[in-house]
Amino acid sequence: MGSPAPESPPVARARIPRPRSSTRARFDAPKRTSRALIARRIAFGAGAVVLAVFFLAVAERMVYAGDVMPGIDVAGVNIATKGEDDAYADLFALAAQLENAPLAAKIGDRDVSADPSLIDLDVDEIATLVAARRAGRSGNPIEQTIGAIQRRFRSEPIDLEITYSEAGLEGVLDGWQAQTLDGRIEGDLEFEGTQVIEVEPQGGTGLLRDEAQRRLIAELESPTREPVTLPVGEVQPRITREEVARAAAQARALLAAPVELVTGAKTMTILPVQIATALDTRIDDRALTLTLDPEELRAALGEALATLETAPVDAAFEVTAANTVQVVPSQNGHQVDMNAVATAILAGERRIDAPIVEVIPERDTAWAEGLGIKEEVSTFTTRHASGEARVTNIHVAADLLNNTIVEPGATFSLNDTIGPRTVDRGFVLAPVFYGEFTEDIGGGVSQLATTTFNAVFWGGYEDVFHKPHTIYITRYPMGREATVNYGTVDLQFRNDSNAGVLIRTSYSSNSITVTFYGDKEGKVVTEEGRKVLAERPVEQQPLECPGPPGLDKNNVCAGLPQGQQKLAEEGHAGLDVEFFRVITRPGQEPVRERFFWRYRMTPNKFLVGTAPPTTTTLVPPPTETTVAPPAETTVPPPPVPPATAAAPAP
Repeated sequence: MGSPAPESPPVARARIPRPRSSTRARFDAPKRTSRALIARRIAFGAGAVVLAVFFLAVAERMVYAGDVMPGIDVAGVNIATKGEDDAYADLFALAAQLENAPLAAKIGDRDVSADPSLIDLDVDEIATLVAARRAGRSGNPIEQTIGAIQRRFRSEPIDLEITYSEAGLEGVLDGWQAQTLDGRIEGDLEFEGTQVIEVEPQGGTGLLRDEAQRRLIAELESPTREPVTLPVGEVQPRITREEVARAAAQARALLAAPVELVTGAKTMTILPVQIATALDTRIDDRALTLTLDPEELRAALGEALATLETAPVDAAFEVTAANTVQVVPSQNGHQVDMNAVATAILAGERRIDAPIVEVIPERDTAWAEGLGIKEEVSTFTTRHASGEARVTNIHVAADLLNNTIVEPGATFSLNDTIGPRTVDRGFVLAPVFYGEFTEDIGGGVSQLATTTFNAVFWGGYEDVFHKPHTIYITRYPMGREATVNYGTVDLQFRNDSNAGVLIRTSYSSNSITVTFYGDKEGKVVTEEGRKVLAERPVEQQPLECPGPPGLDKNNVCAGLPQGQQKLAEEGHAGLDVEFFRVITRPGQEPVRERFFWRYRMTPNKFLVGTAPPTTTTLVPPPTETTVAPPAETTVPPPPVPPATAAAPAP
């Protein structure tokens, strides 16, 4: 048998102690579970809130689609939640207010202001509305969500979209600087003929320009337009003595010799004195720059340019023998490019090849043809006595009115067309009626107004304003007439047709005619229902000599005996007249317009004499006397015939 197997050695069993921490974990597990649960609940709650706000933001965007979002404020105007039309109306009103509100400022103890038109201020209400509608509609969902919360606690301001002229703003500041500047003199140049005078710069006190501009721009962007205080302090001239000397040397060099202007085979000379009239300076930052005004240079050259240029000719209208209208084509002109000439002179050039530019007339052929003027629409003639002063005024005004064009939709004004009635424009003193008969420069122009109004009436054009005379003048159609007085009473009509109106005038020694050419468009104009509704007879008004000023034009009172009367001014009956204009157009219902006028009654005015009767004493011829005898004898005087009264005047 084999030997028995040896016994396995005993296995040592070491006791491994458990970590003490494992024991603590058994007791800490409930606490850790509780904290995790709280954290999870907080995270869940926060997520729910965020999600709710997100859905709120989404819902807000859907609810206010097309409207301004809640909490949006534009320059103090609450347009939140408003639709496009209502928001635009509010912004339009604000824009109109700001564009007309003066820019007010306080400089030291001086209050100053400027009209906003000087800076071409424009508040763009449409661009502002677009910006307001975009607010709160970010494409970023986080920003959208945050914005929905923030706008619940504070409004989101939107700036006004404004534009303005920077040059205009500088001009306003220049004006205010001039009002407040004390002691400072800017370096500059002055010109006396061809002599260049240097203006030495000098420091002083005045507007602190940069800060003043910043504050003024802030006022422009503000909806309140509160006066802003602009700072004043020590100011130094921007142009130094050295810069003045440099600019003066340049100016003297320019004026040292004439300049030759060449166009093709023609040459003209520009004299230094002509250049000097257009020469000036401009401050660019801290440089004194010479400038040459092209239009002032053109004016200085005057008629000399006529040999180098041809003026443009406007299109015109010709009335044919068949009384139709044809367009006379316009002609382009050719002018020297004075901008290029001015630039070359400033560059020091002495011989300039002048570029010629084509000038298109303001009223070219296309414009004239587009008016559609083709036929006579209406004409009217009134008559007057020849040789009177008023006839001169009628003719002068008719010449000014002749060939006037009234474009479709435009409103015509007789006063604007004729202009002021002054002696230097050819008008003379003539009778007028201003509640009483007197004289004034331009008397008689109302006859042209009456003639023009009747052309308006029979042409079927819209009567905007006309005023008949106060009294009825028999040479005019009763009620269908008009008076004018420059600056107070006008004649206006609107061209409510689709074609232009060409006004032509013609006259003789005793008549004036006004004719309208355009397009009848099938209109037929008639007058109906003329009647006198009421009549107030002429009353008699005696007035003791000498009467009111101007009544006794023929010095009647000087020989008018006491109690005797002489007619000084003939009266006019008062009348109420009514009639209708009927305008018939193809395919339309006739238009019936009522015209009514009340003529005032004016009395017959009689001058009544106040002088006492005159007496005449007849003195007998001397008689021959005989030498008396020594005794005294008294010779009785011859009898004296009784006094006789003067015969009454015829």
